[in-house]
Amino acid sequence: MTTIQDSAVRADSALSVSGVLASALPHDLGTAQGPTRYTVPAVFSRRPQPREVDLLHGAGTRQRLADAGYSDVELRVSDRRLLISNTNLVDLKAGLAHLVGMILRDISNQAAQERTDHSNELEALGLVEEERLGSLRRAAAEIHFD
Repeated sequence: MTTIQDSAVRADSALSVSGVLASALPHDLGTAQGPTRYTVPAVFSRRPQPREVDLLHGAGTRQRLADAGYSDVELRVSDRRLLISNTNLVDLKAGLAHLVGMILRDISNQAAQERTDHSNELEALGLVEEERLGSLRRAAAEIHFD
């Protein structure tokens, strides 16, 4: 399956997966010699931001997968691909894909909230600094050498 990407996807839009990259699945899949568990490559809707990658690779993600019965499954980022290791298409269809989608949504929301919080903190610090500089200017203006 070839996935079509929207070049206008904004970096601050929610991170999601647009589909499985079927051409990168094991070549012997579906044969008697084919693996039962393998890495399924999926394509992100946009390039993940560094904080999203950190969260995705973190202990919280591993715990959520384990809590849902997928303790052997691992999620790794490779450029614009999500590599879902130790799984198969059947597990993904049976619920793992939905769980991965929820994990990505939550990670995307958390990273966006952290960016907003950081921006608000910087704005507040800027206001404090403006006030400090204004106070210094007023104090300096009150000094007269006459």
